[in-house]
Amino acid sequence: MKSILEQSEGIIFDFDGLLADSEPYHYLAYNEVFERYGHSLDEDEYWVEWTSKGKGIAGEIERHNLNLNVDPIDLRKQKFEVYSRYCQSGDIQLFPEAVRVVKLLKAKFPTAIASGSWRHDIRAILKNAKVEHLFDIILGKDSAPREKPHPDIFLKAAETLQCPASKCIVIEDALKGLDASKAAGMSCFIIRNPLNQNIDFSEADLIFSSLSEFENLL
Repeated sequence: MKSILEQSEGIIFDFDGLLADSEPYHYLAYNEVFERYGHSLDEDEYWVEWTSKGKGIAGEIERHNLNLNVDPIDLRKQKFEVYSRYCQSGDIQLFPEAVRVVKLLKAKFPTAIASGSWRHDIRAILKNAKVEHLFDIILGKDSAPREKPHPDIFLKAAETLQCPASKCIVIEDALKGLDASKAAGMSCFIIRNPLNQNIDFSEADLIFSSLSEFENLL
């Protein structure tokens, strides 16, 4: 880890499930919307197919051969509205170790968030936690034309940080983020958590068993 850090010039963090304990609320929001049309999401399946692989609404419809009589774009819009309520309410908390990890890395590197969530939702969670100042750049769903596993948002983060992509380290917890980082030509550290234990992250540069382990090594 030390050698990779010494050769790097910028740190790009994922957000949901890595810094913020927000994934359960994404699930609740999507499930609330799908239940309006008579379908409930399987929570265990959600962690793999939605959170890590990034299959989303289209994957859910295909796996279960659903005919919901509603445009997937409208489903996403409804989900965004439900999830934003959780963000504004203060229900979503940052992991305590996450704040300490960011502070440790912030002391040496410029830092960015590159997330599939909307920027205003990310900012609401950070504002509630009083840690907005820890990030030089915050990029969300509205920041790049294609979402992970495409590399667009990571390349945008590197450009905005004025840091070569090859000199950036991505810190992730999802397979789609790992794939995006590799497509961008970046190093990637994966943080294991209770939701991603069965995901193959063999392409990662380093894998940590938890945020706590990563913090201790830093």
